[in-house]
Amino acid sequence: MKEYLIKMANKIIINFTLAAAVSFISISLYAQEEGIDRDVYVVRTFEPSVVDASKINILPSLTDTISISPDFSYSILPTPLASDFDVEPITAARMSAETVSKLYGSYIRLGLGSYVTPYGELSINNLRHNNYSGGLYLKHHSSQGKIRLDNNEKAFSQFSDNEMLFYGKRMGQGSVISSEAGLLSNGFHYYGYDTSSDTILEKDDIKQQFMLANAKLGIKSTHTDSSFLNYDISLQYNYFQNRLDVQEHGLFFRSSFDKFLTSQVIGADFEIDYFDNTFFTDTSNLVLKLSPWFNKADDEWEVFAGFHAYYDQLGDNSKLYFHPRASLQFSIIRNYVVPYVGIDGRLNVNNYKSVAFENQFIVPGLFVKNSNTSMDLHAGIKGNFTRNVAFNFRVSYEVYDDMHFFVNDSTGLIGNQFDVIYDDVERLNYTGEIGADVSGRLNLLARVNYYSYNMKVLEHPWHKPELDIRISANYNLRDKILLNADIFYIGERYAKSWGAGQEALKLEGLTDINLGLEYRYNRILSGFISLNNITNNRYYKWNNYPVHGLSIKAGFTYSL
Repeated sequence: MKEYLIKMANKIIINFTLAAAVSFISISLYAQEEGIDRDVYVVRTFEPSVVDASKINILPSLTDTISISPDFSYSILPTPLASDFDVEPITAARMSAETVSKLYGSYIRLGLGSYVTPYGELSINNLRHNNYSGGLYLKHHSSQGKIRLDNNEKAFSQFSDNEMLFYGKRMGQGSVISSEAGLLSNGFHYYGYDTSSDTILEKDDIKQQFMLANAKLGIKSTHTDSSFLNYDISLQYNYFQNRLDVQEHGLFFRSSFDKFLTSQVIGADFEIDYFDNTFFTDTSNLVLKLSPWFNKADDEWEVFAGFHAYYDQLGDNSKLYFHPRASLQFSIIRNYVVPYVGIDGRLNVNNYKSVAFENQFIVPGLFVKNSNTSMDLHAGIKGNFTRNVAFNFRVSYEVYDDMHFFVNDSTGLIGNQFDVIYDDVERLNYTGEIGADVSGRLNLLARVNYYSYNMKVLEHPWHKPELDIRISANYNLRDKILLNADIFYIGERYAKSWGAGQEALKLEGLTDINLGLEYRYNRILSGFISLNNITNNRYYKWNNYPVHGLSIKAGFTYSL
C-alpha cells in the first residue's frame, strides 16, 4: 500500500510540472508578441535581504527488525601446574668486624727551656684488657737559673721537682679494686729576703727539700642496677719529710655509701684523718667525720639535705662540730635557667704537708690549726645561654673561725720564711664562670672571683687578693695543630711589715700570660713549644719572692 501511494504521488508531481512548463512557454511567446516596455521607474533604493532559513528538525531514523543474540559455549579442562620452587636456608646475620685502632699506651716527652730548664716525662700503660689496667709515670722538671732581686743581686732560685707513680686497677664483677704508690721529691731555695738588710746568702744554707711517699688501696662498686648498695672505700698512708728531718705520718680512711629507694637516694660518708708530727709534741691530730644525706630530684627540681658531724682531737683537747647541709635547685627554663640556693659548713683540716704545698717557703715543721667554716650560705643561677655556652653565677657568704694567713717570720733576721697568724673572718665571694665549646674545636673558659673580707682583728687579709681572673682557650686544628692560651690576673694584696711604725706592704696586681703550641707530625711524633709570662712581668707571688720573667720551653713527644 505504501509503494502504491508513492507511485501515485510521483505521477501527480510529473503532470503538474509539465502543465506549469507549458503555461510559462505560452506566456513568454505572448509577451514577445505584444512588445517589451523599456522604461524603468525606480521607486526607492534597492535593499537586498535574505530570508531566515528554516531548519528541518526531522532526523532520519532506521529501524532494524533483525535481532541477534550471541551465544557462547566453552569448557575448562583442569590441569595441575608443576612448580620447581626449592626452599633454601637463609644465612644467619652477623656483625661485621669493627676495625680496632692501634693504641699507643706509652709516651716519652723531652724538652729544654730558658734558665737551663730540662723537662722530661715518661708514661707507660698497658693496652686493652678486660680485667686490669696499670702503668708507671715519671716526671722531672728543674731549673738552674737565678733571679735578680730588688738590690740587683742574683739569688739562688734553682729548683728540682721529681715524681714517680705506680698505679693499677683490677675490674671484677660489680666492683673495681685500685691501688697506687708514689714518691715525690721537691728541692728549692729560700731565695727571697728583705734586701734592705746587709745579707749574704749561702746556697747550702737556704736549701730545702720535701719528700712525700704514699700508698693507697681502694675498692668501688660498679653496679648498674639501682637496687644494689653502692660504695666507695679507700685507705691511704702518707709519709712526709723535709731536709731537716721533720717527719709527718698521715693516715686517711674514706668511705661513701648510697642506695636508691623508690624515688630518692639516701647515703652517708664516713672519714678518718690522723696526723702525727715528730717535730712537735702533743700535736697528733685525729679527725672523725660523719655525713648522712638525702637527695630527691625530678626533671624540674632537686632537693638535698643532710649534715656534717666532726670530732676533732688535737693532743689532749677535743671539739665537736655540727654543720647542716641543704640545697634546692629548680628549672625555670629546663637546662637553660636553673636557680639554686643552699647552706653548708665544714672543718678545714690542716697538716704540715698540705700547708707546705700551699706555700713551700714556710718555716720548717710549721704547725697550723684546723679552721672551721661555721657557715656557708650561697645562692646563684646556672644553665646555658645556648647549647654550646654554659654559665654559673654565684654569691656566697662564709664565716670562718681561725682562718690562717701567711706573714714573714718575725723571728728570722732576713724574712725569707713564713709563719701564720689567725683571725675570725667573714667573707663575701662573688663568682662568675662562662664556658663555651665552639664547633667542637675551640674551647673557652672565663672565671672571675671577687672577695670582700671583714676582719675581726687583723688589718688586712695578708696575701689574699680581692680579685682573681682566669681566661683559657684551646684550639684544635684537625688534630694536627693544637693551640692553648692562659691569662691569669691576681689583684693587689697586702703583706705584713714587722718594722716599728711601718705601714703594710702593698703587692701590686700580677698578670701572667702563657701560650703553647703543639704540632703533631703523625700519631707517633709531635713537637711542642711554650711561652710563659710573655709580658716579662717580674711580679711577686709572696712577699720578697719575685718570679722569673719570660721563659721559653721546647721539645718533642714520642709515642711508644
